[in-house]
Amino acid sequence: MSETNNFLIKKHSTPHPHYDFYLQVGDEMRTWIIPNGIPSNKQEKKVAVENNNSKESIEDLESGEKFEDSYGSGKSEIWDRGSYRLETNKNVKIIIDAQGNKLNGKFLLHVPNWGRWTKKRLWTLEKIS
Repeated sequence: MSETNNFLIKKHSTPHPHYDFYLQVGDEMRTWIIPNGIPSNKQEKKVAVENNNSKESIEDLESGEKFEDSYGSGKSEIWDRGSYRLETNKNVKIIIDAQGNKLNGKFLLHVPNWGRWTKKRLWTLEKIS
C-alpha cells in the first residue's frame, strides 16, 4: 500500500495546550489530539488521543484561528503541513512517511493493548526513522 495524502498539524492554545494532528486518508479525515508535543527523535513516543473523524478537507481546516475540541476552545495556528505516503493502514496500526517542514520521516501510530479499552482509543505516535 502506497498512497500519497496530506497531513496538517495545528498547535492549539487552550487551557490544556496540545497539537491537533489530521491525516487525510482518501475522503476521510483521521484526527488525534497530542497533548505532550510531537516526537522529534527516533524511538520517542507520545500519547495520541483518537478524536472524532470528519469529512472536512485539509483546506477547510487551514482556515480559522479559533477552534474548539474536547480539550477546550482557543486559538490555533498551523504548526506544520505537508504530504505523506501511507505505508500501512490497519485498524490499530498506521505507518506514514511524512514530508513536511517539521514532521519529516517515518512515523508509527498504533494502539497499544492498554489503549484499546478506554472511552476514546489511546494511540502512541512514534518516530521510527
